[in-house]
Amino acid sequence: MKLHILSDLHFEFGKWPKSVDVNEIDADVTVLAGDIGVGLQGIQWALAIDRPVIYVMGNHEFYGQRPMDYLWRKAREKIADTHVHLLENESVLIDDPRHPGDRVRFFGAMLWTDFCILGAEQQEECMRHASQTMSDYSAMYVSRRGGVISEPGFASSHQGDRLTPRKTLSLHHESRDYLERELSRNADPFVVMDTVTKTVVVTHHAPSAKSLLDQQAFAYSDAAYASHLDHLVREADLWIHGHTHVPVDYRIGNHRSGRVVSNPRGYVGHAAVEEFDPSFVVEV
Repeated sequence: MKLHILSDLHFEFGKWPKSVDVNEIDADVTVLAGDIGVGLQGIQWALAIDRPVIYVMGNHEFYGQRPMDYLWRKAREKIADTHVHLLENESVLIDDPRHPGDRVRFFGAMLWTDFCILGAEQQEECMRHASQTMSDYSAMYVSRRGGVISEPGFASSHQGDRLTPRKTLSLHHESRDYLERELSRNADPFVVMDTVTKTVVVTHHAPSAKSLLDQQAFAYSDAAYASHLDHLVREADLWIHGHTHVPVDYRIGNHRSGRVVSNPRGYVGHAAVEEFDPSFVVEV
């Protein structure tokens, strides 16, 4: 199965290049690893692609919008009964058209970070730094309803309660628990599963410090971009992520699994990623 992999297209900064027709690319599935555009921009674009699409939300989808659960609901309504698979702590099986009888399982999650990239003892300081410097915590909101607990001391508005690092840490653990459980089941020879030949994980945030620009000297800000989840990466054949605006292609584990890739476009006209390849395809 050939996967057309994209992330961080940021349509709020510039449209998709007219010179590249996504539907002409030789691929079986398009994977969008978040930050495609603000609101439903990315969903609308994905619906125009004429092959199955795996879509994982990024943080920028929620910027300036109503509470996160509102956008989730609207996005799911938009893709209902279509070829677009919006995954958040979910999976989908897709038949491999190049190898009849084989199927690829895609797991998807935003996978917010655990703020522990500098070690558990620095977690609180990294969370404090993120709350002061990351736009997520001034531009994103959570609903006051539906069991979401407002935290005292943080700003509220008619849009809902402002997102906090404490809340995204909770969301990280939900996604991490899900992936640990499902990937272990997927690797257990005693668990009877559907016929699956490959396992692909798609997240917005990075699963390893190896995806950061400077792998030797971590800064507080890095804690909002990646987590130390190398043990999970080894359980997947391929792990696709976005968010860092750093294109990567490396392996954790043996030569047949644990491959990590990202292909971000970045901010067109401001901080575009020179290495971005609009036709980037990986075969699994």
